[in-house]
Amino acid sequence: MKVRNLFLSIMLSLGSISTVYAENSIKPATNIQETGTKVVMLGTGHPGFDSKRAGQAILIVVDKKLYLFDCGPGYMKNFNSLSKLPWMPKDTLFTNDSVYGAINKLFLTHLDSDHTLGLDEFLLRPWVQGRSTQPVIYGPKGTKNLVAQSLNAFKSDIDHRTLGSQPSNQTGYKAIVHEISKEGVVYQDAKVTVTAFKVPHGSWADGMAYGYRIQTPDKVIVLSGDTRYEERNFQFFKDADILIHEVLSDVGNKKLSPDWQKYMLEAHTTTTQLANIANIVKPKKLVLNHAIFFGQSEQSLLNEVTEIYKGDVILAEDNMIID
Repeated sequence: MKVRNLFLSIMLSLGSISTVYAENSIKPATNIQETGTKVVMLGTGHPGFDSKRAGQAILIVVDKKLYLFDCGPGYMKNFNSLSKLPWMPKDTLFTNDSVYGAINKLFLTHLDSDHTLGLDEFLLRPWVQGRSTQPVIYGPKGTKNLVAQSLNAFKSDIDHRTLGSQPSNQTGYKAIVHEISKEGVVYQDAKVTVTAFKVPHGSWADGMAYGYRIQTPDKVIVLSGDTRYEERNFQFFKDADILIHEVLSDVGNKKLSPDWQKYMLEAHTTTTQLANIANIVKPKKLVLNHAIFFGQSEQSLLNEVTEIYKGDVILAEDNMIID
């Protein structure tokens, strides 16, 4: 299988990389450590159609607590592939003491639809399966309105479940929303600190698109969000154990019409630019996410990066688990 061969060649060329797949994906999760921080690529796609990639969603797991970053279309089905893993909360229906209750923290990088079309799923599906605690959502200005409109759109469904014979609760879908207005720490608990930083993405106004730096007991994980090349970002990328960065094929982009090339460079980071960034900030692992291929193969896009940057590079795929 082409994708399996691609990841096999990456792993062989880069040495020992603790990257595996959930059980219904390309490679079974057999070598993953049972303790420590886990990063799960629940959705790695872009706005276009890709049968192998759901919309953007990255899950960080620390001591069975779940931290979800973005909620693009189709990501939630991939939770099922994690249900038997020992470091995940138990998959027990109709109780808050389960994976459904643990799906309760969401951090949005920005409000583009390919990062938010799964918001309704985040609000409603875990609630139907037993979540009773109020979920908490962090995001830029406009997040409160998006959540309110989403719940309003599904009022009939909510009424059907809460006013009919189905056992339910009145709290598990009512999100507490915190809109981010400035850079800095936006969330902190006993083991995890999440810091938001502004990134430039197309025509979004200042403070409407963010990346996140996540500190856990054993890892520093940086999510670039959608961003063009910007040297100011480098300070947030440095000393990362895992840098998950969006990427655009430089070769593919140059084949577009001039107006689209211009737009892409205002909104996204090319393979050449990202390789140069990695040479400066030197992450322990560089994960290529939200890959926009524009007709290039996965191997070709990967080569565009590795021809310039010689560190550990991983092309993200749905259900990939990074230890």
